[in-house]
Amino acid sequence: MFTFLQEPAHLVQNKLEGLITIPPNVKRYDCRMYLTMIIANYIALLLHLSWVFVFYALGFPTLSAFNIGSVLFWIFSILLLTRRGAILTAVVLGSSEVLIHQGLAVYYLGWGYGFQYYLLVVVAFTFLMNFKSVYIPAVLFVVCLVSFLGFYYEVQYWNLPHVDLGSTVREAFLMINVSSAFAILAIMSYVYSEAAQKAEAKLDLERQKSESLLLNILPVSIAQRLKEDNSIIADHFDSTTVLFSDIVGFTALSDQMTPKELVSRLNRIFCAFDDLTEKHGLEKIKTIGDAYMVAGGFPEVRDGHAKDVSAMALDMLKAVVDCNHGYEQPVSIRIGIHTGPAVAGVIGIKKFVYDVWGDTVNTASRMESSSLPGRIQLSEQAIASLEDDFMIEERGTIEIKGKGSMKTFWLLGRHQPEPLALTE
Repeated sequence: MFTFLQEPAHLVQNKLEGLITIPPNVKRYDCRMYLTMIIANYIALLLHLSWVFVFYALGFPTLSAFNIGSVLFWIFSILLLTRRGAILTAVVLGSSEVLIHQGLAVYYLGWGYGFQYYLLVVVAFTFLMNFKSVYIPAVLFVVCLVSFLGFYYEVQYWNLPHVDLGSTVREAFLMINVSSAFAILAIMSYVYSEAAQKAEAKLDLERQKSESLLLNILPVSIAQRLKEDNSIIADHFDSTTVLFSDIVGFTALSDQMTPKELVSRLNRIFCAFDDLTEKHGLEKIKTIGDAYMVAGGFPEVRDGHAKDVSAMALDMLKAVVDCNHGYEQPVSIRIGIHTGPAVAGVIGIKKFVYDVWGDTVNTASRMESSSLPGRIQLSEQAIASLEDDFMIEERGTIEIKGKGSMKTFWLLGRHQPEPLALTE
C-alpha cells in the first residue's frame, strides 16, 4: 500500500529532475547558461499559462489568446531549442518574445501592471549569456532600454490604458510581475554565483595540485624564481657535496622478477631515500635506473652540507637493510661522496629538471662506481669538512677512471657523544 502511494511521487521527482538535467550535447562552458535558461523558461511558461486562464476568466479573450501563443512559443523554445543545445538562439528568440509580449501588455493594460520590468530581466540575461560577440547583447540592451523608456512616456503620460481591469487586479498583477522578475534575477544570480564559486574552488584546487607537482620537481626557491621569471636559471656554488648510490646487482636481479615486483621493490627503496632527503634537508637531484643522486649546499648556500650528506649516507645503508625484510634475495648499495664546486640550474622546456653539473658530480659518480657493496667511499675533499663527528677509515690510494690516482676513505659511522659525567 505504501509503495503504491509513494510511486507517483517518485515518478514525479524523476520527471522534474529530467526537466533540468543538462543534456550531453550542451558544451561544458554553456552548462550554467543552459541551467539558467531552462529554469527561466519554465517560470515564463507557467506565468503565461496562468495568464491564459486569468484573462479568460476576466473576460478578455484577446489577451488570453496572446498568452496561448506565448505558451506555445515557450514550449517550442524549451523542447526544441534549449534541450537541443541551441541556447543562444533560444535567448534571442526568448528576448524578442518578451519585448513583443510586454509591449502589447503595456499597450493594453498600462504601466501600473508591471509587465515592463521583465525588460530588466532580458538585459541581465543577455549579458550573462556566453555570446561570442558583444554586439548581440549590446543591441538587445539598446532595444530594451528604448522600449522601457518608450513604454514609460507613451503610456504613462500620453495614452490611457485600452483595458481597465480595476485597481485590485492591477495591484495583484503588479505584485506578481515584480515578484517574478525579482525571482528570475535571483535565480540567475544564484546559479552564476554558485558556478563562479565552484569554478574558483576548482581553479584553486588545480593551482594547489600544480604547485605541489612543481615543488616535487623543483626546490621551493627555484620554483618561485621560475614562476616569476622565465629566463635561464643557472647558479655557481663554490662548495657542494654530491652523493651517488647504486644498487649492487640489481640489473641481474631484475631478470628474475616481474615488472610489477621490480618497480615495487625499487619504489620502496627510493621512497625511503626520499624521506631521508627531506629529513636531512638535502636536494634530491634525480634517479637514473637504480641509481640515486642527492646533493647538499644548494640552492640555498649553507655550511655543514658535507656532514648532512654523510649522515644521510649512513641512514641509507640502514634503510636498505629495512627494505630487504620480506624478500628472499637481499640487495645492497654502493655509495660515493665528493665535495667541490658545481653549477646548478633548470634545463628543458618539457619535463624540465633541476640538475647539477661539473667535475664534482663526475668525481662523486666515480667514488660510487669504485666503492664496494655496503660501503660509503669519500674523497679527500669530502672528509675535510667532517671534523671529528664521523668515524673515518683510510682506504688508500686507488686508481679512479678518468681521474687517475686518488686517496679515498671509508665512512664507518658517527662518533657517539660521551655521556655526561655525574657530579656529586
